[in-house]
Amino acid sequence: MSQPPLSACDHFAIEDLFATYYWALDTADVEGFADTFVEEGSAELHIMTLTTRYQGRVGLIDLAESLRVWDRFPGCQHFGGQMVVEGGGDHCRVRSFVFTTDSRGTPPYQLRFAGRSDDRLVRQDGHWLFEERLVRLWHGDALRNMQLKLD
Repeated sequence: MSQPPLSACDHFAIEDLFATYYWALDTADVEGFADTFVEEGSAELHIMTLTTRYQGRVGLIDLAESLRVWDRFPGCQHFGGQMVVEGGGDHCRVRSFVFTTDSRGTPPYQLRFAGRSDDRLVRQDGHWLFEERLVRLWHGDALRNMQLKLD
């Protein structure tokens, strides 16, 4: 049995989830950040050769708290966009581009990170939440797959 397609309201709610996630992250709202995930949700960061996974609410709070106290983090702004949303019913996958600026000092600001996310979302009690969030640099497989399509 196929799932009903996502409505325009679902797409707006998913965009709101991403905005809430980034706003909480960049304003050091640790609890608000964790609230964008289901209770047993996870975030996995692939940066160069280092992969770190944060599991469950306690792990997600640890992630947000470690960023909050990192001396290079205040002034960062995270952005996501060009979302590709696939799925239906109460589950979907969202792929998007992400980047981070260092917005301290005088413009022009420095780009700190350029990458992509691949996320699984679930609707729970009428609200869209992250079930799993994977963030990677824009290199490796992404570029190889693009080159294969061009050849």
